[in-house]
Amino acid sequence: MSDVVSLLPLVFVFVVFYAVLYLPQRRRNKKHKEFVENLKIGEDVITDSGIYGRVTSISDDTVTLVLKNGEIKIKTSFINSIS
Repeated sequence: MSDVVSLLPLVFVFVVFYAVLYLPQRRRNKKHKEFVENLKIGEDVITDSGIYGRVTSISDDTVTLVLKNGEIKIKTSFINSIS
């Protein structure tokens, strides 16, 4: 019985860690995944590196963005938000 009681603080720390760090990250990842799945051609987006562009084509894991002076191809995981 004493062994179980001595493990309770450790279990409590893991539960708090899970609730504070892991759950919010899962929510952010789910929201980003839904955003990328609903991305449409012609939308203005911002990449994680701060590049503004308009979506011209979408494939499985890449998006082509048209910029002022050309086009770039970028992984969908680096698309941040709609400008």
